[in-house]
Amino acid sequence: MVRLRDIALLFWELPQDALGLAVLGVARVLGDVVAVERDRGRLFVESRSLGVSLGWFVFWSRGTNRYFRPDPLMKRHEYGHSFQSRWLGPLYLPLVGVPSVSRVLYGMVYREVKRTR
Repeated sequence: MVRLRDIALLFWELPQDALGLAVLGVARVLGDVVAVERDRGRLFVESRSLGVSLGWFVFWSRGTNRYFRPDPLMKRHEYGHSFQSRWLGPLYLPLVGVPSVSRVLYGMVYREVKRTR
């Protein structure tokens, strides 16, 4: 049964939930989704290559690529960000999301530049 609190959280985290739903849709189309599990009030999506927490959606991966190594704690780490999303609501993306994406992109570019020298 949907409670008033759940409805309020849906609107409080609406930007993250909308983006998370879009990411889930794209990941499904690309075949990147390994498993989906509802637990602890969140939807945990095991992905082949993605680690991000967007509102109700917690994406995590055991996979590796040339930029990232697998971390057994990634699922727990991303779940922790879901609490930040609940606390910050519409401020989560500008205060946590943008700096996090910036750091990841910087790391990827840095590795590419360093690798070519």
